[in-house]
Amino acid sequence: MNLLDSINAIVPGCRVISIVGGGGKTSLLFALASDAREAGRAVLVTTTTRVYDPRDEGRALDGFILDPSWATAGSSLPTATVGRANAGVANGGCVVVAGSGVETGKLVAMHPAVIDACPADWSLVLVEADGARHRPIKAPADHEPVIPSSTDVVCAVIGLDCLGQPLDEAHAFRPELVGRATGLVCGHSMDVHTIARLCAAPLGCFKETPAGASRLLILNKADLVAPEMARMVAESALMAALVDAVIITNLGNQRADHGIRDILVGGCRGSKGNLV
Repeated sequence: MNLLDSINAIVPGCRVISIVGGGGKTSLLFALASDAREAGRAVLVTTTTRVYDPRDEGRALDGFILDPSWATAGSSLPTATVGRANAGVANGGCVVVAGSGVETGKLVAMHPAVIDACPADWSLVLVEADGARHRPIKAPADHEPVIPSSTDVVCAVIGLDCLGQPLDEAHAFRPELVGRATGLVCGHSMDVHTIARLCAAPLGCFKETPAGASRLLILNKADLVAPEMARMVAESALMAALVDAVIITNLGNQRADHGIRDILVGGCRGSKGNLV
């Protein structure tokens, strides 16, 4: 299974996926978009924060649309039919990126209410809902994340390269907030328990998850740790937090499955083998 198939196996029929957490969010965003395009789906990719202009990063996309009115509630996104036409795609899958503008090389946020009112013929809507300045782990500030209420799945990304590293600005975004959420003193090494506590904390990586939305933990950069360590982190998070599933992956891998290493479902009842 690819990443999108894996998420659909855990949360069947999900349409709006919001992505939060540490570095790797944009890679996850476009990996899921690629999976959906290959399945012939119309995908809208957007953000409620500021992300680097994907055109400058060489991301795979078919269309790019901007409208300043999308920064405020009450405005409307185009239908997928219009999006396909603007992208030059008559039929089949396409990936269209939408924002309310571009400033200093970054795509400007959309108002979450505009995303909530997204026309139904967009079969998948992918939202990057906070930033981390490429750090592998973070805890959200008071004003973030900004997650649309229509979200079906919140994917929280944590890079496994944080393990064994000190809780400081070089290895965590807003380390003091990670410390507040987990009880870890700044400067001390992050470990399995740090990640589990961050997943469980009310002010941790699943903060502002809408009621009824599923929580998926994405443990990225699995190639940098032993498989046993990655699975230990996943199992610890499942036991400590209201996490529905964990996907262990390496988003830098160019294989069709984006380097999925393992999938664990709530309570460690499942693995990749019995989700396929």
